[in-house]
Amino acid sequence: MNKIINTTRAQESTNAIERLYITMRHLFNRGFYKPMGVSGETLRNALLQLRPEIYGSVGEEKSELNGLTYVLERLPEGIEQCRYINLTSDEGYGESHFKAIIPAKRRRDCYRIDEDQMNIVITRGRSDISDILTHLTFLF
Repeated sequence: MNKIINTTRAQESTNAIERLYITMRHLFNRGFYKPMGVSGETLRNALLQLRPEIYGSVGEEKSELNGLTYVLERLPEGIEQCRYINLTSDEGYGESHFKAIIPAKRRRDCYRIDEDQMNIVITRGRSDISDILTHLTFLF
């Protein structure tokens, strides 16, 4: 009666990709992301199972400096201090008193609203969102 089902690495990766996709669609509809919240944990677990090579040895105990450097160059400075990260369309922040923060390796405008909150302007749609969420998940 009790059958042990062994899954292959390909099946585990497919399941992780599906969880990433569902979680990112949820976050896309919701419009904000708390890295240490439930959705952040779901993304972290899926990435740990998927182990994308661009982040190096993400699933191991030791720190991966190349992966960390890759992520930090693509996220705005100071984002690691923010509890709330809002993904927004261009809502005229460039015309406001907020100073644009542009990551070194990505051309996207980001604005630090206060000590706990940063807004990232989404211009390329879902691929932009997926890019940001996976980088944030690696960082946290």
